[in-house]
Amino acid sequence: MSKEEFIEKFKKISEKLSIPYKNIDIYYMACTHSSFANENGVLSNERLEFLGDSILGFYIAELLYKKFPDMPEGEMTKNRFNYVCAHANSKYAVEIGLNECLMLGKGEMDQGGLNKQNLLADLFEAFLGAVFLDLGIEFAKETLNKIILPKIGKKSFFEDYKSKLQEYVQSSSRVAVKYVLVSETGPSHNKKFTISVFHNNIKLGTGEGVSKKEAEQMAAKDALDKLAK
Repeated sequence: MSKEEFIEKFKKISEKLSIPYKNIDIYYMACTHSSFANENGVLSNERLEFLGDSILGFYIAELLYKKFPDMPEGEMTKNRFNYVCAHANSKYAVEIGLNECLMLGKGEMDQGGLNKQNLLADLFEAFLGAVFLDLGIEFAKETLNKIILPKIGKKSFFEDYKSKLQEYVQSSSRVAVKYVLVSETGPSHNKKFTISVFHNNIKLGTGEGVSKKEAEQMAAKDALDKLAK
């Protein structure tokens, strides 16, 4: 994708979200995966992703605190994960059309990178970091209000697959499932965890995530999907 093509695609997003961007280059960087950056000698979105992740976490925490004054801390933590996990972030990216702007290297593109949840989740966070740097924190919050606020309390992107799996197993056995870390890869700011879930030493499923908790949930989901067949 040329920069001119990127600009044309990004204009649709800016019009949809009413983003009066000043510096198109920072949004170009936000949509540049490291694989594309390495092949073309440009900067990747990794630093913007780091920034956007913090902004998103703060936004959701503040929103839950103000919107649900009687919600206990533990419930707030669980609900925050509903709207900040990689599954949710990737859906935000697709919903506003950011996936159309993602620039990948040839190898990553051939491996189906445009459909990878973690890449799309990183993209959304980088986009948020770009909005913050270009237009400030208040506009970043306004943008998130348009994307996420309508979903709060109405639609959750997250299901507690671990609890569902445990309930399924306990219906016929008293032995609890066990989650085992298979691998941990990537730099400290962008880890990827792979975890498998076992019952009676039989592997039921495997999942990946940007945290151990998310990987466990994805492993439980994989197990439930297989058990349902």
